[in-house]
Amino acid sequence: MAREAKSVNCHHCHQRVICEALVIKDYVAVRKLRTANKIHITKKGNVVASLWCEDLAIDGRLKGDAIALGSMRVSKKAQIQGDLRATSLRVDDGAVVSGIMRIGPEHIPQHDAMLASERASE
Repeated sequence: MAREAKSVNCHHCHQRVICEALVIKDYVAVRKLRTANKIHITKKGNVVASLWCEDLAIDGRLKGDAIALGSMRVSKKAQIQGDLRATSLRVDDGAVVSGIMRIGPEHIPQHDAMLASERASE
């Protein structure tokens, strides 16, 4: 995959996978928002969606579940309604989170399958 690629087709499931980092600065309402990169919801960002990404930073509002295969950072001004899953999580004092938090690789769906796939391709 080229570094400049914005999306690729998965050779396993043949679905389009977005590869670029997403910065959300205003209102976004979609069913699912997925990227194989980072998502940053800025202070004025307001997202109504289920998120799936490598790393996630939330400074604004999120209404929906979020899965980060890597790290997740929730700032002091963030407001979240939904369940969070991440390998690691940092929540600043003052953040409002209404939902269940599951932290660690064992709580990431498909984490073991992805690691096995990476090892097989090496």
